[in-house]
Amino acid sequence: MDPLEFVMDKFWKCVAVSDNRLHAKQTEPAGIVKVCDLPYAADGDRLHLLDVYYPEHGGGRNPVIIDVHGGGWMYADKDLNKMYCLNLAKRGYTVFNMSYRLVPQVRVPDQIRDVMQALSWIKTHMADYPCDPSRVYLTGDSAGGMLALYAAGLLADAKLRKLFGTADCTMELAGLLLTSPVAYMDGDGAMGVYTKKMWGGELKQYRNPEVILDRVTLPPAALITSSGDFLANGQTHRLCEALGKRGVPVQIKDFPKYDGKALPHVFSVLEPESKAGVEAIDGALDFLNTERKVKTV
Repeated sequence: MDPLEFVMDKFWKCVAVSDNRLHAKQTEPAGIVKVCDLPYAADGDRLHLLDVYYPEHGGGRNPVIIDVHGGGWMYADKDLNKMYCLNLAKRGYTVFNMSYRLVPQVRVPDQIRDVMQALSWIKTHMADYPCDPSRVYLTGDSAGGMLALYAAGLLADAKLRKLFGTADCTMELAGLLLTSPVAYMDGDGAMGVYTKKMWGGELKQYRNPEVILDRVTLPPAALITSSGDFLANGQTHRLCEALGKRGVPVQIKDFPKYDGKALPHVFSVLEPESKAGVEAIDGALDFLNTERKVKTV
């Protein structure tokens, strides 16, 4: 592990302590079926597992949400977003919550391959769960938002899948929900030094997502950020503008101070039952469901 990765590893361990304290104060919603630790790759790696959550008393097939957690590409697994995903399931969705391998074990292109492999597994096994395959939404936050965005692009372009060396999976998405996505990995300054290290030397011309956006048509996208989000507020707005310029129906909700307090990075994922979290999540899902109805009419 090089010096930068060593320092960031210590940083993420401190973040883990804070996140664990936050999760300890939260209560899992009742009435949710949890099917845990399903391997989407047959290699025995604990980071190649996913969970499925859905309402206990559902009727028929539910719309589907597939989630990719954040953590700066170096930290966490699916358990980080468990509460977020359970609260999505409480709203009537069948939710797939995946882990993926982390830097420094791998680099970002490998993580994209993991996400695509998980999506391929989900597509194959969706019929085993109460899923409506015509209503599939892909969501991710922070680094996971970037991975979800790239996966959406690869799902739409066979040549990109071949170029990245991923599973040859196709899946029609009804929408994207991206929470403070750190989508641009080609920047300058301290953030750029970090993100370029995370990506590595492979396929470096694709560190800017707009290279991919120029090649594909993406589904409607709902973006969430906040005034207190010093990591990705600017990136979220930049991505919103890029999507809009390419004809993607897009909504951005930038939350200012809420009840007198600035909201932190990915607040709606970390505290999905908070007033601000509920408002952000419901607003994003309402937009995506409305856009889907407009498309199908």
